[in-house]
Formats: sequence, structure tokens, C-alpha cells
Amino acid sequence: MSYAYAARMSPRAAFSHATAAQLWGIPLPLHLQQAAPLHVSVPHPHRAPEGVNVTGHRLHIDPADMRVLDGVAVTSLERTVFDLASALPDEDLLGALDNILWWRRSRRFRATSSSIEDALHRFGGRRGLGRLLDLLPLASDRSDSVPETVFRLRFVRAGLPPPIPNLEVLDAQGAFLAMPDLQLTEFRMAFDYEGDHHRTDARQWRKDLRRVPLLEDAGWRHTRLSADDLANSAYALTRARRLLVERGWTP
Repeated sequence: MSYAYAARMSPRAAFSHATAAQLWGIPLPLHLQQAAPLHVSVPHPHRAPEGVNVTGHRLHIDPADMRVLDGVAVTSLERTVFDLASALPDEDLLGALDNILWWRRSRRFRATSSSIEDALHRFGGRRGLGRLLDLLPLASDRSDSVPETVFRLRFVRAGLPPPIPNLEVLDAQGAFLAMPDLQLTEFRMAFDYEGDHHRTDARQWRKDLRRVPLLEDAGWRHTRLSADDLANSAYALTRARRLLVERGWTP
């Protein structure tokens, strides 16, 4: 639908907000993952677009914050996340920041710390900017999924050491053991979030089975996290705190 509408858009217009996020592949909460309405923006002072299943916006926008993606005008990665900041809770907002920095994105479709900082200077005083500034130091280019991001933020806000996402663990001889979703390296604690594909993908399941004893034989404590822990993280956080204390952490 968005590509069909693009053929009728004004040359000044661009997809923005949730529509731009979907075109860029930025993860969104379910209520924003809709084909309609299309979010279309024009620079101030032009009149915001109107139409059936169209939400128009009139923005103060710098040309540096516009891109062409597969022949379609769209707001940049940085501008798209900033335009959504006021609509996203902290966990989803950090998930969006992590995603646009993600190391697995093609360089052409990836933000950098510098590009985000440059964009911040152009958006001074905008709604949601304060939360972005608070969350930006916590953003990582190594988080492979929103659940990993969510657990990382919950650890920090529970007063626990910040976990490191997707870092290789090597044995004493330097051989690869595993790359846990999250780890507390100093305390040899690893955490993996296991979505349904860990259960339904036979290759992934075998990999999971092998990883745990390898880590434990090397002196690591491994914790498997699930959607239930995502829905209510109280026990997972309490257990992590207890294990940290057992391993020498001082709260």
C-alpha cells in the first residue's frame, strides 16, 4: 500500500513515523505494526497531507534527515526514531535505537553514534528528546532482538551491572565456546533469551544443548530466559542478583 501511495505523493512529501519505521525494518510494538494509516510528512510551512488512511504531518525538518529508500522518499533512520520517541515506551525506544545501530545491518542502512549525535543537535527542544538523551548511553550496536534490549534495560534499572550483548566467550586456550545474548563477563554469568524458534528449529535446538555444558564446564552460570520472564522479570532479576552476590558482586 505504501509503495502504491508513493506514486501519488507530492515531491515534498516523505513517509515518516511508524510507516517509515516499517520501511526501514525498525521493530515496533504491535499496535503500531499496521499497514494503515500511512504517515506522510511535508516540511513546514506546507500543508500536511490528507486522505483516507493517511495521517499527515507538517514538520520542521532538515534536508539531511530525508532519504530515498528503494525509490521512496522516507525520513532518515535517526529522524524516524526521534519522531516516534513520544509514542514509544522506554523499552521499545531503546529497542529502536539498538536496531538502527545494529551491527548486522548493511552499512548503507545503519546509523552510527556520530550520526545520531549530529541529528540530536538538529532536534533541540523537541518532545521526547530528554528520554532519548537518557537512553542513548545505554544503546548498543550488538543487540540482536528487542527482548535482549529489554532485559538489558531491566538489569540496569534494577541496579544490576549492565550486561554485554553478543560477545564471544572463549576458553582458556582461546577457542570459541559461545556467544550468549547477554553476559556479565566479570562474574562469568550468561543469559540467553529463547523464543519459539529455539524450540522449533532443530539446528538451533542442538546448538543450545551443546552451548550450556560448554559454558558450565568453563565455570560459567547460564540462565535461559523465556517469554514468561519477559512478561514478568521479577524472578529472573532476583535470581540474577542472588547469583551475582554468590560470585562476589557487592550491591
